[in-house]
Amino acid sequence: MLRTVLAAIVAALLVTGALSAGASAGSLPKRIIDENPPGQHQVSYNAFKLKGTITEPQADGTTLPYANQKVKILKKACGGCKWKTVKKVKTNDSGVFKTRIYAPERGRWKWRSKVDHSNGFGNTKGQIWTLYFR
Repeated sequence: MLRTVLAAIVAALLVTGALSAGASAGSLPKRIIDENPPGQHQVSYNAFKLKGTITEPQADGTTLPYANQKVKILKKACGGCKWKTVKKVKTNDSGVFKTRIYAPERGRWKWRSKVDHSNGFGNTKGQIWTLYFR
């Protein structure tokens, strides 16, 4: 009987520990990605300039720049396709990143920026941009 009671207590502790660990992992704060629409900044025949700023919100309500860190540029060719990392760019001291993204001759490509989780912040994804020629 003692073994049954101990087994039940240990099982209850394991279940509550797993639930609390899963809840905290999904509730990390996100960084703020502010991007300019690339469709308005065409730099060559099929190239567009993507520029954005990444900041980290702080507990006191202020924001700090995401300085000198990596930003992934992701692309996918269709709605059902998976996102693929095409480029990795770094932010400057002010948290600004710049890169060129391209439009295909036929079809459409979807682009987005992403910052991986680190320093107590969760994965953060930017807006999705679709580029194509009419």
